[in-house]
Amino acid sequence: MNKILLFFLTFLTLACNGQEIKQDKFILTISPIVNQNDQSNQKIIEALAGFLKTKNSSLIENLFWVQSDFQKFIYPYLDIHNIENSKYGKDFYRPTLVDIIPTENLNQKIVKIAFIGHNPETKENQLKSIYNLVANIQNDKILFSRYLNLATKDWKIINRGSLTYKVSPNKAINEVEIAEQQKDINKICKFFSCSPISITYYSCIDPKELFEIKGFDYHPMMYADKTGGLADYGNIIFSGNNSEIYSHEIVHIYTNNIFPKINKFLDEGLAMFLAGSGKYNYQWHRNKFKKFLYENKTFNFTEHTDAYERIYFENETSIPYMISALIIERTLQTNGNDKLLKMLKSEKELWKTLETVGLTKSNLNKELHKQLEKPFPIM
Repeated sequence: MNKILLFFLTFLTLACNGQEIKQDKFILTISPIVNQNDQSNQKIIEALAGFLKTKNSSLIENLFWVQSDFQKFIYPYLDIHNIENSKYGKDFYRPTLVDIIPTENLNQKIVKIAFIGHNPETKENQLKSIYNLVANIQNDKILFSRYLNLATKDWKIINRGSLTYKVSPNKAINEVEIAEQQKDINKICKFFSCSPISITYYSCIDPKELFEIKGFDYHPMMYADKTGGLADYGNIIFSGNNSEIYSHEIVHIYTNNIFPKINKFLDEGLAMFLAGSGKYNYQWHRNKFKKFLYENKTFNFTEHTDAYERIYFENETSIPYMISALIIERTLQTNGNDKLLKMLKSEKELWKTLETVGLTKSNLNKELHKQLEKPFPIM
């Protein structure tokens, strides 16, 4: 922990002592360790200022970014889109160019940026994140690209069915889990009556490594949980579970393609229903939810329909996910698959959508309690 604190203090010191580039209201601080006499670095700094100044205006194009990244990743710099914003103001976290680092490729350099805010009330500096991107030198022009390709260039690649695994060199490949994942994909395709979707699966040992390949030297969520992951644009799975199976997030890849405007709450419920969450399947979480309700008899389902609300029972079962999963289960059993799919396609507000399957704020508690008492559905 002392090393981490020293690491942060070093960056904060650089931010305070660095030179500043100002363009209108935009400010980029340059660390004193960056060699600004180097002509290549000068061009990188000029391009970086242009990118950082314009990146929040569009996620689908940027004159300072490699075009192929938009085709592959859709939103290649989404992780730092509007990263400057905070409760203290729109541009609270300001960028500091910490270093420009050579790579084995003479035409590529790693650009390290810290986003740091200064709190005028406490007089303290606050670090939001430290992020890497790649500067590509192309015919005297600088174009930036995502750090992911460089970070995983030596990772093992395995092709299985519709999945392309990119596996961390820090872990052993689990062929049993790969086979189980294929079975789950077959079930998902059968449920949606669709063909398999080509997916790239980054298999990391933990969330810290996951954030590192995405470009972060520091992000507060790197250390929040011991496991986790996400489905990303471009049909990408990032797994920080030291595992080759992550069916919950793979369901999201399918829903994002089939129902691009699906309600987030219903999306999480569907993924829970089809693939469980974390280490456990839906039946396990369903039984835990029964226990939760027994211990919380006055619990009101209607007050917890925010998919991002972090309410967990015994640190494993997401309560909002389970409420939504029960809605999915009830809709499937009561209204049938066609009605369920129609509900998932709806672009209406959540409660207007639920009305189409007979659920309202006044009857949701009763109906879901009733559903929970029915036998577990066999998929």
